[in-house]
Amino acid sequence: MPVSSGGIKPLWSFKCEDEIRGTPVLNQGSLYIGCYDNNLYTLNAADGKFQWKYPSDGGIVSRPSTHDNNIFFCSEDQRLHVVSARTGKVVWTYYTEGKIYSSPRIADGHVFFGSEDQDLHAVNVQTGRAVWKFSTDAPIHSTPLIYNEMIYFGTETGSFYALDFRGTLKWRFSAKRGITSSPIIKGQAVYFASLDGTLYALDAKSGWAIWKFRLGKGSISSPALADDYIFLGASDGFIYCVDTRTAKEVWRFKTDNQVSSSPAVFKDSVYCGSVDNHMYCLEYRTGRLRWKFETQGPVTGSPIVFDDIVYFGSTDHHVYALFA
Repeated sequence: MPVSSGGIKPLWSFKCEDEIRGTPVLNQGSLYIGCYDNNLYTLNAADGKFQWKYPSDGGIVSRPSTHDNNIFFCSEDQRLHVVSARTGKVVWTYYTEGKIYSSPRIADGHVFFGSEDQDLHAVNVQTGRAVWKFSTDAPIHSTPLIYNEMIYFGTETGSFYALDFRGTLKWRFSAKRGITSSPIIKGQAVYFASLDGTLYALDAKSGWAIWKFRLGKGSISSPALADDYIFLGASDGFIYCVDTRTAKEVWRFKTDNQVSSSPAVFKDSVYCGSVDNHMYCLEYRTGRLRWKFETQGPVTGSPIVFDDIVYFGSTDHHVYALFA
């Protein structure tokens, strides 16, 4: 079992057959995570013991979602897969015309996700039938945000869309480069980052820019919020903390390679992975390093924290559980 440079030993680790680039989800004591060996793995969250796996025909970077005792996940095989959370048996499958990196979001009886076929898909959560599709100008890697009966997402050419639940366009904003980052919302503002090196704050109703914050380089990291602070990574190797009220930098923390992972906030800590092979734990008000844990490959997926345990995958083929 790998041991970190900081002397932190994992609670457990589990080895898959290929790289893990995505983010796990935890549901009723089980951890679900996709892998580039094409399988969705289900592990016991307490001890990392294997429960079952479900094979798709492509790599899985999409973060699974849970609903009604089913697991929803997307794959590079162009499909949305729905399987029983308990047994791993298929419930239904939905086909698109492109690889899927976007993660499914479930609201109001619908599953929403984007595809490389340039469509945002709305699918009936029970039947797996298409309810509507919204066609855009580019592949969609961004995971949609569902809030107040609105859907917000970006595309790989830098368009950012706001739709209602009927799939009607409410407004559109253009960044200078692609938006892989998934948006978050607080109050009247929706926040996301772009490969153009900007963190944007837009008015959620109108799409007007409230403020822009310049990052050192582009970002595919999805921002996280705590209090009035936004946390995100960028390809310049920094993890940033920005005050949403002033649009000013509070702190930045330097890692040794680009940060494509999205931060997770738990209590007073920020957890974020880096392509420098480490998972970092930072004090969220100051950016001071609490600990770092070294894996044998880039950590591109995002951690989740539950009950004082951090769960994440690494491109070294392992899933890790660490004490937060």
